[in-house]
Amino acid sequence: MFPQDFPIATRWPAQDPSVIQLYSFPTPNGVKASIMLEETGFAYEPHLVTLADSDVKSPEFLSLNPNNKIPAIIDPNGPDGQPLGLFESGAILIYLAEKSGKFIGETASDRAKVIQDRKSVV
Repeated sequence: MFPQDFPIATRWPAQDPSVIQLYSFPTPNGVKASIMLEETGFAYEPHLVTLADSDVKSPEFLSLNPNNKIPAIIDPNGPDGQPLGLFESGAILIYLAEKSGKFIGETASDRAKVIQDRKSVV
């Protein structure tokens, strides 16, 4: 499956499906994901998903995040070479930190402390 094959892409099509697709709105949680993408240096394409029911409760958005909350991402270069759809800001922050090798610590103990204090991640 490619990012453009995710149902959400019918409503918010990717201009460049080779980069991370960010579906978000400028709320505190939404901004965390975009800041992390900037800080880790990953190329990404933002898609504005408003908090209106017509966006977050649309079948296209719910296909990626059944909890109908922003942010959500699709990484076309996910683990094992497969695209990965992911939602919940904390999960996205940890995923991007681990993928980049930044902001997560080098040991299991460091990672546990960073995750405990999520403010350290961003």
